[in-house]
Amino acid sequence: MAAVSTGFDEIASQYPIALHEYIRDGGEAALLRAYQIGRHAVAIGVGVLEMAALHEEALLSALIATGAPEDGTHVTKRASEFFSEFLAPFELTRRGFQEAHGAMRDLNRGLERRLSAALQDFESAQDELIEQKRMEKQKNDFISVISHEVRTPLTSIHGALNLLKSGLGGDLNPQGQRLLDAAYRNSQRLVRLVNDLLDLQRIESGTMTFNLRPVDLHSLLEQAVESSQAHAGQLGIKLVLGGAPAGARVRVDSDRMMQVMTNLLSNAAKFSPRGETVTVEASRHNGGVRVEITDRGPGVPQDFHGRIFQKFAQAGPSERGGSGLGLSITKAIVEHMSGHVGFQSEPGRTTFYFDLPEWRRHVSREKAAGNMWPAGR
Repeated sequence: MAAVSTGFDEIASQYPIALHEYIRDGGEAALLRAYQIGRHAVAIGVGVLEMAALHEEALLSALIATGAPEDGTHVTKRASEFFSEFLAPFELTRRGFQEAHGAMRDLNRGLERRLSAALQDFESAQDELIEQKRMEKQKNDFISVISHEVRTPLTSIHGALNLLKSGLGGDLNPQGQRLLDAAYRNSQRLVRLVNDLLDLQRIESGTMTFNLRPVDLHSLLEQAVESSQAHAGQLGIKLVLGGAPAGARVRVDSDRMMQVMTNLLSNAAKFSPRGETVTVEASRHNGGVRVEITDRGPGVPQDFHGRIFQKFAQAGPSERGGSGLGLSITKAIVEHMSGHVGFQSEPGRTTFYFDLPEWRRHVSREKAAGNMWPAGR
């Protein structure tokens, strides 16, 4: 407040002098002086009413000083010009305030719109989260029903059908045998589907157990091919195990690795033309080992490449059946064992492969995995 008072006193002493000079001499220099005084008044916070009172006093003093009534019009005109120039900074400031107010009003409106949109997005996200939790609960309830209410009786039915196929129930006529074979195949398909669903639930919940230990790679592949040979033979496909690096060992869960191989071999046989051969090859690759399963089927459609490892993904309607879970489960299992799954496909040839760290005595799993992959992978 003291600074404003001091500044006003300074203006009160300068303004009458400058006004008298302009009335007497005119000129741009005197008008510029009026503008400068106005700017100073705005800067220190002097009000327009205060300056109007000061101007009236200075004008009255100027009129008295002329002493000639006929000069009053000239004095008043010059004083009006001077005061107008003095008020110019006030007008600019007022316009600035108006523009700033308009800009702030527009900004506030924009912020209100953005806030409204953000609130809508938040409410939508909340709704989606609630729906996601609801669907998750439904899925868990469904898995629980499958586990307790479907799997046990289905296993019993499948076992009974297997006993009948073995001839325990006596010989059947051709029509009865065909019906038994169809029932057995369908029960196999349902058992695989139930097991896949339960495996998927274990993977997603992190409850799937892995008993990792060093295993001879060639022996593992030999066992996998032998176990899948009968199923492939029913489709008219022959499985052949090619070379494998001597002495190569991998640290894996044998049962889970057999599941991986069964999925890949079954998939290759399913999509191969009758009479063809599915080959299994293993080699050292990039500091680890790579296992390749190659078939001579039609190949993977290009537009399906990006989705092939997704849950329930299928290239299209097919009489071959399947849940669309096998490759997704395979990928999850291999990655849990520090591996990587991929494929290469062209018309008439598809190769699925997985890479694993090669186990070496006294070398930790982490170091083996770290040595396997190139930097930046």
